[in-house]
Amino acid sequence: MKQIKLIAFDLDGTLLKDNKEVTPRTLEALRKAAAAGIHLVPTTGRLYDGVPKEIRSLPFIRYVIGANGAEVYDAWEKKTLHREEMNREEVLRFFTAAENVSAIIGCYKGGKAYMGKSDMEKMEAYSSEQALFRMMRRIYIPVEDLKEYLLESGETVQKLMLFFADLEERRRVLEDIKVSLHELSVSSSVSNNIEVNAKEANKGAALRFLRTHLNIEREATAAFGDGSNDITMLLEAGTGFAMENACPEAKEGADRIALSNEQEGVAAEIERILS
Repeated sequence: MKQIKLIAFDLDGTLLKDNKEVTPRTLEALRKAAAAGIHLVPTTGRLYDGVPKEIRSLPFIRYVIGANGAEVYDAWEKKTLHREEMNREEVLRFFTAAENVSAIIGCYKGGKAYMGKSDMEKMEAYSSEQALFRMMRRIYIPVEDLKEYLLESGETVQKLMLFFADLEERRRVLEDIKVSLHELSVSSSVSNNIEVNAKEANKGAALRFLRTHLNIEREATAAFGDGSNDITMLLEAGTGFAMENACPEAKEGADRIALSNEQEGVAAEIERILS
């Protein structure tokens, strides 16, 4: 493996354990990699403010790829370096496709998360786990009517999400939305959601932008992920690691399989890279 200069890593199901915590071993591996001059880049479906504070506060975390690649953020300069967002017409197509779907809808716009008040009231029932519910409750801002709010604002949108209580309903809707919204990027980061971004907003494209910005060759990059929203990143990296707990599609796109997130697979591979 070529000397690694940049490591991109997903959070949920990858760096974080199932309880959404990061272990001391993983933190130590990140510190050692930073000391070796490696750029460490959280690459997540979350917004920057949704990245756990213990990760955001690490002094060597400068760049964050957020909202599935809709944003590349420089935390030191406090500015966005790259954006790929949905316009008003694409937002409208999403809501048309989501009509009569048994799900609640969330939105990321301008670095903040929004959800309709009625959906906020049902949030716990549509969260796949308590840790996810706690995070959603913390970051989402209630609005009276999400569709009306977004269409009237006319502003571009970073990401739209559907959260399901019924996983069979999610499976059916996912297949339909891949067809009806084929001009957009459709993926998933947790077992009960569907995520929709602008076509060019994906983790692979954002990783390519960042490594070019930093003048780093593709072969000198590594990436870790577990979900379908990580596939483009695993393919773009010089070496893509899918977690043992990853979805089949992510494993197919990876060069190597790491131990699961519960087994601290990211830490184990970083230790190997540094050895």
